[in-house]
Amino acid sequence: GGDEVPAGAWEKSPACQRLIEQDPNVNETDDLWYYYYGRINAILKSKGLFTSAWEEAGMRKTMRDGQKIMIVNPRFANDNMQLHVWNNVTGWGAEDLPYRLANAGYKVVLSPVSNNYLDLAYCIHPEEPGYYWGGFQDIDKPFYFIPFDYYKTSKEGPDGNPVDPSVFDCKERLTDFGRSNIVGIQGLLWNENIRSVELLDYMLLPKILGVAERAWAQEPDWSLEKDQTKFEQLYSKAWSVFVNVLGKRELPRLDYFAGGFHYRIPAAGAVVENGKVRVNLQLPGLSIRYTTDGTEPTPQSSVYSGPIADKGVIKIRVFNRKGRGSTTTTVENKKGTP
Repeated sequence: GGDEVPAGAWEKSPACQRLIEQDPNVNETDDLWYYYYGRINAILKSKGLFTSAWEEAGMRKTMRDGQKIMIVNPRFANDNMQLHVWNNVTGWGAEDLPYRLANAGYKVVLSPVSNNYLDLAYCIHPEEPGYYWGGFQDIDKPFYFIPFDYYKTSKEGPDGNPVDPSVFDCKERLTDFGRSNIVGIQGLLWNENIRSVELLDYMLLPKILGVAERAWAQEPDWSLEKDQTKFEQLYSKAWSVFVNVLGKRELPRLDYFAGGFHYRIPAAGAVVENGKVRVNLQLPGLSIRYTTDGTEPTPQSSVYSGPIADKGVIKIRVFNRKGRGSTTTTVENKKGTP
């Protein structure tokens, strides 16, 4: 725990007021926060354990220019306290919070909403389940997250729009000491809106495989490349390898492993160009099928092998090897389309 303490929760508590009067280290209601964490920390240390909490346990309220702000709390720094830091949302002002806490001496588990909140919707679409308060998250988000320099690949804000890289110019960067305090990466999925095992599988997979790649694979060459052109080339190659392994090897395994998983099959992308419907797909290894008579595509429908010249309503679906399909993409190819 340690997060989301309502403001003013203890303001009128007689017990808290007595503590403020009696303890010289507690001067106001906000100090109860640190009093509590300090007691918990002492109890755990006496048992040979360490405190692990949300980022707020390492923060402190203070005043600046008459306004309350949050700063890194020096009280528990370098005391082996482990924090799960989620808030790096671009545009909210705390883009560097995980690095500030690690640089200050806190052990940090990177739990960024920007890349690793698996309960966020895959994309902006009314049929996609999931939250969107922290952005949208497809499998590329956890894959391109660079633990020690995530500014480099922070491409969009919570609204899904591109971000200006200059937003990170004044943000604190991770030091070598801070790097030694990054103890892991975490993928998170809040299940208050998960109504079935199938939906759980859908939200977790295949996104969690991107989390695993960054958490356990060797630090990739592309993440260290300084030249932007070379970086993009190396990343593109690594991404191609990843999606090919994912689509051709790992997803077919997931069809059968432990009874099979209901992972998300990405919908097809489609556009009308020069009078023909062109279709693409995020993951290799899946098949694209379509109909031209208004019916829903099935595993027995026509296989897409090139631009579709038929006119009228074209319905397109993606299928895995077991015949389970994606949502349907519908495109109208009008007669006379140039």
